[in-house]
Amino acid sequence: MDEMKELGRLWADTPEATEQDLSAVRATLMWRLASSPARRRRWPRSALGGVASPARPRRHGLRLVLVGAMAAVLAGVIVAVQVGLGGSADPGGVGVLAAPPANAQALLRLAAKAAADQRDLVPGPGQYVHTKSLAQRALHVRQKSGGSTETRVMVTEERWEPLDAGKQPWLSREQAISATGRAPKWLWDHGVEDSLYETSCPAKPNDELAYARLGAWPTDLARVREKVMAEAGKDPFGVWSTLQQLIRESVVRPSLGAALYQVAAELDGMTLIPDTVDVAGRKGMAVSMDAGDGIRSEMVFDRQTYRYLGERFVNTRDRKGTSPGGSYVSPKGSATGTAVLGVDLAPGLPELSPKVSRMQIPC
Repeated sequence: MDEMKELGRLWADTPEATEQDLSAVRATLMWRLASSPARRRRWPRSALGGVASPARPRRHGLRLVLVGAMAAVLAGVIVAVQVGLGGSADPGGVGVLAAPPANAQALLRLAAKAAADQRDLVPGPGQYVHTKSLAQRALHVRQKSGGSTETRVMVTEERWEPLDAGKQPWLSREQAISATGRAPKWLWDHGVEDSLYETSCPAKPNDELAYARLGAWPTDLARVREKVMAEAGKDPFGVWSTLQQLIRESVVRPSLGAALYQVAAELDGMTLIPDTVDVAGRKGMAVSMDAGDGIRSEMVFDRQTYRYLGERFVNTRDRKGTSPGGSYVSPKGSATGTAVLGVDLAPGLPELSPKVSRMQIPC
């Protein structure tokens, strides 16, 4: 028997593994080698359980090792594919394939579980909750021939929010980094724009800081549902819009986000979009609702972890509008929105830009 011919036939119809697949396979094999009880025996066992004795090497023993290794690699590739579809792997390296969510409600329940597994950030004295996002905005540019055209501007957004807004200033920072279309750079590139807010008043739960405001919210499902309905009213899309805003802000407090997702899962009229991207270009899946007037409102989640990525507002048809520059057409398929890039704790405020705007918030 020619082992190389057999191996060639085995791989003939198998697609070539990517580097990502192989890295997952290598990690799985190394973990199994490190954790296997066989490593504590005098002689290592083969991948199929046979003992490889150095005293009497046998040709068929090598064959078993080769075939066993190939089986392990194949199993590892399957694990990598299964995890990529949203499954998980048990400690033995056997993939447990989780079926993709069948509808929007199922995706939101998975998002609730993912949020429940995260810890809330708790800033210490002098620390800040730092969030970084990427926003895609519409810009209307006046044309010499009359009217205006619409382009999209990508803007980085950062916020530094303190635990006690009455004693510490807080900062909002924006910087436009690119634009589509023929918009002149001077029109959208204004460098780093800082807005520093200060007040001598005690922090209030209803101020504009998400961390301080949401810190006063309960996390019990029934009480969260009651509070959302009190803020949103009875209109279904009003409830959706309220939840969408709260979910975007709750990235600073995942324990509340878990309850918000469960409340959202109770809504009717939602649609699952199994394959989409956020405004940062990251692949995901979305829960959407028709916002009316030719706009679809989306919440986007990671395809593997089900963690929240951001929100989008997508034109489902060409939409006409007016701006100071004149009338314009916002084309079908164009989108605006925000992608959350990171949330962490910062020891203090960064160095301010030279043109910082200072805001004193009155009591």
